[in-house]
Amino acid sequence: MCDIGQGDAVLLRSEGATMLVDTGPDPALLDACLTRLGIGRLDVLVLTHFDLDHVGGVDAAAGRADTVLHGPLGEDGEEWLERAGKARRTDASVGMSGSLGAARWRVLWPRRDSRAFPEGNDASVVLAIAGGAIPRTLLLGDLGASSQAALRGSGALAGRFDVVKVAHHGSADQDPELYRMARPALALIGVGADNDYGHPAAGILAELRSLGTTTARTDEDGLVLIGRSAHGAPWVWRERPATQKVAG
Repeated sequence: MCDIGQGDAVLLRSEGATMLVDTGPDPALLDACLTRLGIGRLDVLVLTHFDLDHVGGVDAAAGRADTVLHGPLGEDGEEWLERAGKARRTDASVGMSGSLGAARWRVLWPRRDSRAFPEGNDASVVLAIAGGAIPRTLLLGDLGASSQAALRGSGALAGRFDVVKVAHHGSADQDPELYRMARPALALIGVGADNDYGHPAAGILAELRSLGTTTARTDEDGLVLIGRSAHGAPWVWRERPATQKVAG
């Protein structure tokens, strides 16, 4: 998870294949992260939805991606897609799947042509991915409690996840039962220091603690790297050791 301020940018790698899920708000910050990690091209760019904190850095990914998966376009989605460059575009919906190196990914949300959640946060693309060096991971976009509950009720969340990217930067609008169902060993929160939204909320942090989940958040930990050990357990590396963490 790149440290790009208040927003999401999650890079997934398996056997040389790469997927970037969202770009954060700032092209310079995203470019710095991709350069640091040695990423010149992307097999897949996922734009979960078209809020600035998820697509504002797309210029840094322009021309790098072979394929762009995206959520419902809304009013300005087409403009953001144009800035991503000449990549193959796919409107993501439940049931789509594919390979990333030795890993397999699936789209769990949104439902195509949904009238209940037509665009925006609650129609964010939600991915599950696992295999190779990637622990079983669930990326929840910016879903709120109502769309999380609908996802939970869909039957798509079978089994436990090693890693969950907490929805909407850890906002208070969460469905605790979804996290109890997923029972992650590790939770990721992409969040800016001293943000004006109160992210992450005390309630979701308490819920994760009650589940025995370790939390990594970019405002305190900076760049966060995750992998899977030879025994299958997830490991986490934080850019800032505990003694150097900022308050927040």
